[in-house]
Amino acid sequence: MEWDLINVLLRTLISYVLLIILMKFMGKREVGQLSLFDVMILLTIVDIMVVGIEKYDSTLWFSFLPMILLALIERFLGFLSIRIPALRRLLDGKEAIIIQNGKLQVKTMLKERYNMDDLLLHLRQKNIRSIEEVEYAILETNGRLSVFTKEENTDDIYPLPIILSGKLVKENLSPVQLGEEWVRKELKNHQIEDIKDVYCALYQQGKLKIIKYDKK
Repeated sequence: MEWDLINVLLRTLISYVLLIILMKFMGKREVGQLSLFDVMILLTIVDIMVVGIEKYDSTLWFSFLPMILLALIERFLGFLSIRIPALRRLLDGKEAIIIQNGKLQVKTMLKERYNMDDLLLHLRQKNIRSIEEVEYAILETNGRLSVFTKEENTDDIYPLPIILSGKLVKENLSPVQLGEEWVRKELKNHQIEDIKDVYCALYQQGKLKIIKYDKK
């Protein structure tokens, strides 16, 4: 009985250390920044760890190997999602505009299954009394709501990604009434011939801020 207790305590300590190592390996992020996919991976790893602690009559490797494998999968998919925007949208989802120019986007709310009570709660927490005061309210991929009031955002919009990981984000061109030709002209003005050389390009205040890949 005493040995069983010591065994459980040792398993708990070793599993905890491994969990910390795996979390650092997967990347440092706050809980609020985790996507649904990240949360699923984390919960699965923790669940496997608990099973390994409870089944103290079996070797810890039966728990450690699946935990390490899941961490490797998450790290690999994270690397791919940086290079492939479509995969990133599949894993993390895409931000959605809930309020635009003081008008509620009902279709978007229904699509995202975002209810009115949650919206009003977030607005109250930001001391906003009316939807008409809001220029943009964006539901982020981590579930948080980013709100820009008209006073804060009178002549501007939030930074809009036009190019991500060397690929044009075509669906973001129409809200700001831009075309592909304008984007390519801006790239040429910055002496960029190939869009694949661009890591990220953000549109704001009528200008395109371009961040190129570091080829050094």
